[in-house]
Amino acid sequence: MFLWRKQKDVEKLVLRHLECVDTTLEMFRRALIAYLKDLDVATAAKMAFETHHAEGVADDVRRQVETELLSGALLHHSRRELFEVIEGVDRLANSAEAGVDYLLFQKPEIPEEIRGTLVAIVEETAKVFVDVKRLVTDLFHDLSSVHEDSQRIEQGEGEIDKLERAAIKALFKLDLELARKLQVNGFIERLVELSDRAEDLSDRIDIMAMERRM
Repeated sequence: MFLWRKQKDVEKLVLRHLECVDTTLEMFRRALIAYLKDLDVATAAKMAFETHHAEGVADDVRRQVETELLSGALLHHSRRELFEVIEGVDRLANSAEAGVDYLLFQKPEIPEEIRGTLVAIVEETAKVFVDVKRLVTDLFHDLSSVHEDSQRIEQGEGEIDKLERAAIKALFKLDLELARKLQVNGFIERLVELSDRAEDLSDRIDIMAMERRM
């Protein structure tokens, strides 16, 4: 009975952390849309601040989960799995934070020719995280749906890869200084890191679910 109660407590914290990361990624999305689509650096800076704040709240919740797990909540195997899950989700928030930092510290001048493609990457990334939320929730409540969730994330990451390649190809065809191209390319790399990490997390959770069903 004690372990079951502790499991429910940890589950609530993990899902609360997930919501905090969701807020972080929404602020990240708004910052990028302001910068790339609206050309509004002031709003982008404000949303970047909100991204940092939300990431800090997510960190606080993550530490609560880790404290619960280190105190002996759950069996050893389950503790290890949940450490992996919460660290994987937290890396998404870290990637968002790094992305807005790169944008606002370096202020890359994004060529008009690729802005639309980068906005599409931002929007596709938001869709991928919707599937990440469903995936983590299903790990607790519906193991039979985990593989399907994981497949959707993989497909979304594949679409983002296509957009990334198109943006980089278009970028290096432009008549721009190499330094500017490299700066913009660095931003694109940070932009797609989020979906890469989401795919890594989905692969690991897919394996966890298969092991639980065995």
